[in-house]
Amino acid sequence: MFVVAVARLGFDTSHVTSLKEKRRIRLQITQRIRHRFPAAIAEIESNDDHSRLVLGISVVSNSARHAASMMDTVIRHIESMYIAPMEHREREIINLGVLRDPFWEMTDEPVGDWEQFKAHTEALDHDE
Repeated sequence: MFVVAVARLGFDTSHVTSLKEKRRIRLQITQRIRHRFPAAIAEIESNDDHSRLVLGISVVSNSARHAASMMDTVIRHIESMYIAPMEHREREIINLGVLRDPFWEMTDEPVGDWEQFKAHTEALDHDE
């Protein structure tokens, strides 16, 4: 089974006066999470607005319960750091199930050059 837990967290950074200060806050949070947890984290919205920080987080697991638990732990850890007040939080669990059939075909034929590959994949997209 393939399960992805995703979260979007919004922080009030209106107390900072520049994008440089906001970047410092973002780096404090993202670096601590990356070093401590097996999670991906990045700024996803409002990049040019110093008064708001929005982070996206994802974790992958083979169990929905484990993915939810991991995400809750990451969010609790961010809250406990209290670098900036968290004003918004949303979480979703995406269950992609088991891969029964391969989603691509392996062939022994050489791929050729990039333009041929691109034309082939565009033709596949139009067939759908």
